[in-house]
Amino acid sequence: MKILIINIPTGKEDDKQFMSFINNVYIPGLNKNINMVKDKNTEVTHRFCEWGLGPVDMAYCRYMDHLAQPMVYYAAKNAEKEGYDAVIINCFGDPMLWELKQALNIPVIGLGEASMMYSLNLGYKFGIVSISPYNNFEIEKTVEKYGLNKRFVGCEPITSWEKGDQIEIEETINAFTQAARKLIDKGAEVIIPGCSVTSFKIRSIKGITEVDNVPIVDIIGVAIKQAEMLVSMKKSGSSWISRKNLYHQPNIKTLETADYLLNNENLIFWDIK
Repeated sequence: MKILIINIPTGKEDDKQFMSFINNVYIPGLNKNINMVKDKNTEVTHRFCEWGLGPVDMAYCRYMDHLAQPMVYYAAKNAEKEGYDAVIINCFGDPMLWELKQALNIPVIGLGEASMMYSLNLGYKFGIVSISPYNNFEIEKTVEKYGLNKRFVGCEPITSWEKGDQIEIEETINAFTQAARKLIDKGAEVIIPGCSVTSFKIRSIKGITEVDNVPIVDIIGVAIKQAEMLVSMKKSGSSWISRKNLYHQPNIKTLETADYLLNNENLIFWDIK
């Protein structure tokens, strides 16, 4: 089984500062987390784009975030032709998730949707630790979109959000714990990290799975296992998606008419195994 992970940090391969973060922090942390749960026969490839959703400050501004989201589509649109069995969008905000589910004929997983649905197996109400107060509105709207308002106690941002990617691990843990306890006081029985970087720092680097006996969702692990499950269902011939309404697909004529929008040969992507 081959899974393509579309990563949100963007930059050029010849950018030394960016690649130092990717090679020394980001990929090692992700892969350690992934290797905890993935099947031994599952192969994972990380894809990055030279433009799009980065740096993290873009996620604090809705219009910037919106304008950059198409990179997720372009990075993933040929995944099936390239031999991948599933795509994971490695961003808690699930950019282009519903659109890609409609466009592709292989499973597409979003960290936010997968982790929220998974949390319902662990407890009745969940809370989300966000990366900044600016992200709370988007998370709240996403929860509403997924129909989970009655099971959601709210968001609490980490206290060191102004430092972005520069937050040290111990500081991240402390800030996350403080925010989680506020959510627990509101009635949360499950805590979800609202960012994959926060999540792998907690899970794979520090090995933390609970705050005051309240479970923390491993959002990366959950996405990997859901991808593996849906691929297995698809290969077995079982239903794995509905094409009735939300994920119905356009006909060939419509695709041909919109071909100039669906293809962009000027975009550059690069992969890391």
